[in-house]
Amino acid sequence: MTEKHPEADSIMAELETEMAIANLGRRGKYVAAIAVMSGDILSVALAAGVPYPLAKEMAEDFWKSEMLADTVAALLRDADLDDEDEE
Repeated sequence: MTEKHPEADSIMAELETEMAIANLGRRGKYVAAIAVMSGDILSVALAAGVPYPLAKEMAEDFWKSEMLADTVAALLRDADLDDEDEE
């Protein structure tokens, strides 16, 4: 494609960059929401009388599980995109 249509390669590269930036923005919003929810879990647990170490662990477990799920989803999405590129 580069030899016959260098402008197409440039357009595709620009679109890929824009999509990556948009995806990063979406992931940032998702991470911020997870952080807020983790704080809520800690606060509600403490208000319910859960000891601080346990409440902290509950919030951390939520954070870790959600971040792991997001990371795995991103890896799968990237793998699917790579597979489509190879076809």
